[in-house]
Amino acid sequence: MLNVMSDFINPLTGVVSSHFINHSQDIGQLVYWHKYAGDHIQVRQAGQLRWLLINDTLQSVIELNNPQRLLFPHLTYLAKQWQTLAPPNRVLELGLGGGAIRNYLQHTYPQAQVTSVEKSADIIACYTDFFALKNQSDVQCDDAQNILKKAHNNDWIILDLFSQIDAPRFLFEHAFYQKIYNALNGGGTLFINFLSQHESQLIQLQQLLFNVFGVKVSPHKVAGFVNHIVIVTKSDN
Repeated sequence: MLNVMSDFINPLTGVVSSHFINHSQDIGQLVYWHKYAGDHIQVRQAGQLRWLLINDTLQSVIELNNPQRLLFPHLTYLAKQWQTLAPPNRVLELGLGGGAIRNYLQHTYPQAQVTSVEKSADIIACYTDFFALKNQSDVQCDDAQNILKKAHNNDWIILDLFSQIDAPRFLFEHAFYQKIYNALNGGGTLFINFLSQHESQLIQLQQLLFNVFGVKVSPHKVAGFVNHIVIVTKSDN
C-alpha cells in the first residue's frame, strides 16, 4: 500500500508516479464527493497530496504545502516552454479542473491577469474550497466559446478542456480556433493540452491550426501518456 511521499512522487523526475496516477481513485482518504449531471467529482488526499477526479479520471493534483508546484509531466513540460517566453500580462485559461495551472501562473507571474473559464459551477466550487491559492475573482463560470466571442488582447491562451479521452466536437472546428486567434495579441501564443489516441485526430488539429495561424505545428508527445502539447504563435504582422 502506498503510504509515503516517495511512493507518490518520482524522486528522479519530481512528478507524480505512474502507480499513483493509475490507482488515484483508490488510494488516500476521500475528502469530498459530489454527483452532477450524471458525472461524479471526488477529492482525495494522502499526506500533503490532494487530487481531483471526475468519473474516476485523475484531473489535477497539488501539494498542499507547495500548491503552485506542477506535478504532472505534461505540465512541467509546459512550464519549461513558458519560461522561455517574456512574462505575460494577460492569460486566458480555458478549462480549470483542480486549478494546478492557475496556481502556478498566479505564483510565477503575479503581475499577470489570469482569467480561468470553467462551465461547471461544481468544479469551480471544488477548486475554490480545496485547491485555490487565494480568493479567486477571475474564475468565470461560462462556456469557452461564449468567452472567446468577447476575449481580446491575450498574450497566452491555454486550452485544457479534456476530462475524457473523447474530445469535444468543437475542438475540431475551424470557427473555434479562429475565435482563439482573434482573442490573441500579435505575437500571442496558444498552448493546447491535447489528449489523443488516434493519429488522425492530431493530423486534423495540425491542419486546423495551419489554416488559421498559417504555420505548421509539431505536437510534443508526453512519454507514457496520451497527452500531446501543441504550441502555436500568432504572427506579429
